[in-house]
Amino acid sequence: MRLDVRWIGLALMLPVAAAQADTNVEYAYAFPLDTKTTSEAYRVVLGPQVYAAASQTAHLHDVIVVNAAGKPVPFAPMPPSPPAKHDFETTARLLPVPVATANNSDSVKVERNANGGIVISQDDRGATAQHPDSWLIDAGRAANIDSIELDPSTLQEDFQIHVTVEGSNDLRQWSMLASDVGLTRVHGDQDQVEQLKIDATSSEPERYFRVHLSDGQVDWGAGHAPTVKLVGSYTDAVADRASQLQWLEPKQNGQVSGDYVYELPAELPLISFKLTLPAGNNAATVHVIQDNGDQTWSEVTSLNLVRTGGKGGEDTANMDQPSSTRRIRVHSDTPLSGAPALSVGWLPPQYVFIPEGNAPFRLLAGSYSARRGEYPVDEALSRLRSTNSDDWQPALAELGARADEAGPSALEAPKVPYDWTKPLLWVVLALGALGVAAMAFSLLRQGQRDEPKS
Repeated sequence: MRLDVRWIGLALMLPVAAAQADTNVEYAYAFPLDTKTTSEAYRVVLGPQVYAAASQTAHLHDVIVVNAAGKPVPFAPMPPSPPAKHDFETTARLLPVPVATANNSDSVKVERNANGGIVISQDDRGATAQHPDSWLIDAGRAANIDSIELDPSTLQEDFQIHVTVEGSNDLRQWSMLASDVGLTRVHGDQDQVEQLKIDATSSEPERYFRVHLSDGQVDWGAGHAPTVKLVGSYTDAVADRASQLQWLEPKQNGQVSGDYVYELPAELPLISFKLTLPAGNNAATVHVIQDNGDQTWSEVTSLNLVRTGGKGGEDTANMDQPSSTRRIRVHSDTPLSGAPALSVGWLPPQYVFIPEGNAPFRLLAGSYSARRGEYPVDEALSRLRSTNSDDWQPALAELGARADEAGPSALEAPKVPYDWTKPLLWVVLALGALGVAAMAFSLLRQGQRDEPKS
């Protein structure tokens, strides 16, 4: 029976062809996106369910959004928004700065106390009977001031003066905010004139302000200095972040070497840790230790907890930078009557996508090898805000329930197909060797038949 080498090669290649014909779905899970609200761009908040679906080693680069045709659309982390501006308004009394004598210019000291309040002092050698010509204002916090206005109910005399206004955060370095501003109060028998407002816009937030008399004279000494109203705005990134935190309560999952172990639904970037002692009077120093994911643990923070009379026993620690982990251990230097209650705070990241193509849109997550491309979403949002408004925000697209796409197998390393090249080569070589041997044997027999018989 003759063996055709062509059929052997075809048989060996069939498994490879079958593998290539199989469709390779790259993502493990899919989340439907609610885009019923019409928008030119959408925000997506990636909650714990997305972190649980994505590969831990991909750092969310294995998360994409596809349209109805299954084609990826522009999708990227949403650029951070500038700190929110909060309206600021407060009243404060002008603090007169005594006039120092020419031969004792260092007799007046301006300092801050532990709370940042202004303390003005003068020794007896520098005392003078002159009316003060400068006043300090403590706004209580750093703010961008738009105006400073004298309270007319605290004014006791008429005046026509000009002032300059400076701002500072340390009472040492001062920046000019307004110069040669006229202030007037005239209450006559026939008419009344009041100009009591100073427009003093500050480009940087400042807490302290100095009003200096540049022309005119007024008696605003200690005991009868007027009150002013400061109006402006301020930003507080720390407070804003704290107000946006989402809190989770990890599942308490037994003890290891006396430490209480807690587990989150996924590896999340944590910012805050809140611990509460169990009921009963107690005081303890507890240490929060996180799993680094490489079989090592490291301490994140420690808290001093005191619970008396059934009250208290709670403390919160805030991190400067997020710390990603899924497992947490709480260690106490002294015995506890039970597991403390643990809450963790984190900021779910926001992503944005451009709805290219037709709905419905889906978020796909979880892949061993697939990674999202880089999209210029920052530029797209800038252009959208230029045609809408500076504070325009993409509409929120809420995530639906998770469903399998390719399933958990998409997160596993693909099986390397068997390399049939070497076996096929050995078969070809073996067939060739057999062919050569058969030819040699045939020639040998032919030679034996051709030999003359003796």
